[in-house]
Amino acid sequence: MSQFFLVQTLMGQESLQSQFAEVIDRAGKSNFSGIVVAEKDGKVIANLSFGYADSESKIPIDSKTLFEIGSVTKPVTALAVIILDRQGKLSLEDSIADHLPNVPESCRGITIQHLLQHTSGIPGTNYGPVSKDVGQVTKAYLRGGPQQKPGTKFEYWNQGYALLAAIIAEVTGQTYQNAIRELVLRPAKMDAACFTGDSAPKDFQVSIGKSTYGADRSALDHPYGDFYGLQYQGMGGIVANAEDMLSFLLTLRKSKTSVERMLQPGPDGGYGLGWRIADAGEPHQRVSHTGSVRGFLTAVSWYPEQNASLIVLANTDDKRGFFLAESGCRKALETMVIPLPNSQQFEKEFRESLVGQFRLQSRVITVSEAGQGLEMVIDWGGPKTFGKLAKTSSAKRLQYLDGSDDDVGVLLEGQENGKVQSLKILNSIYLRQD
Repeated sequence: MSQFFLVQTLMGQESLQSQFAEVIDRAGKSNFSGIVVAEKDGKVIANLSFGYADSESKIPIDSKTLFEIGSVTKPVTALAVIILDRQGKLSLEDSIADHLPNVPESCRGITIQHLLQHTSGIPGTNYGPVSKDVGQVTKAYLRGGPQQKPGTKFEYWNQGYALLAAIIAEVTGQTYQNAIRELVLRPAKMDAACFTGDSAPKDFQVSIGKSTYGADRSALDHPYGDFYGLQYQGMGGIVANAEDMLSFLLTLRKSKTSVERMLQPGPDGGYGLGWRIADAGEPHQRVSHTGSVRGFLTAVSWYPEQNASLIVLANTDDKRGFFLAESGCRKALETMVIPLPNSQQFEKEFRESLVGQFRLQSRVITVSEAGQGLEMVIDWGGPKTFGKLAKTSSAKRLQYLDGSDDDVGVLLEGQENGKVQSLKILNSIYLRQD
């Protein structure tokens, strides 16, 4: 494992590694197999894998193991387009008809930016043949024309990114793969990254993806057809490891111009140029994309204000364990890096009535004083969340603020010797232990 991937504990914070370990252990019992990496300010603060790259040979997964990343290919395609725009080889405002053959008159109002933002107006169900013929594919994908005015409505459309792949090839005079290598992979030092259909890179283990709905496959096998054509280019097909993905994110974050362009939200406010955007403009803004293809699942999240990111790569398409791993580790990371709301002040008698530990089976809540405010840590039997308590209109109900958008109420129940005896949170009752 490279020195870059040695885990570094943040000062004043409980090690994220131990929290991830408990999350991944539970996810592994629900068939998770993969790796989870968290980073802040360019330093890896958690790096944990579970399972095997190849279950037959029992080769364990590590940060160099290669996975197919599915639709997380889209941010790579989007970055390549933005670079070409910066080089003056195209404009995001160009009609797709400027770069593609067989574009019907009804589709000439669709721009490159519309494809990037999934706002072309073409139905998401439009797809076409397994082919490398750009003219044939363009005609098939655009059949029927836009169903809404381009630029006015978001509708996720994989094939729009195949058209972007064809545009990249047209303006560079190269194959899509070679253009991506030159524009993104090499500059970002994604040393092992390649494409389905490529030969296995030397000294890198290629994972075998276990599928719940088809045959198992190597990350380098084509999932659709027997070649890497426009049925998949641009939208999927990149094969990478955790180190590659972290290098991509760190390189992207260094380019403020690219980040600003990519984080321009479309008409729904939730998708920019190649990235999903949650809570745009807020301090806790999260930028993300997921990928799902036979045998493999991927999720990448990054937090522009906090300079932090989370990468989850799995060589199984079983979503149960993957959801447990991704959601649990993401919550733990967000708790650590996203600033908490300002404290509210409480009377001393009220603070003293609440301070202590409350338990429900393996879950433990700890309430402590923070100046004249109250802090609360919830140990969910694995991951922990850290937050502050705030007043509501009811004296018997507080709100738990952990930096997320979740509205978590805390009901105070029972008084004995000046102490609250139980807390009710999310319909569960925690009893005082001290």
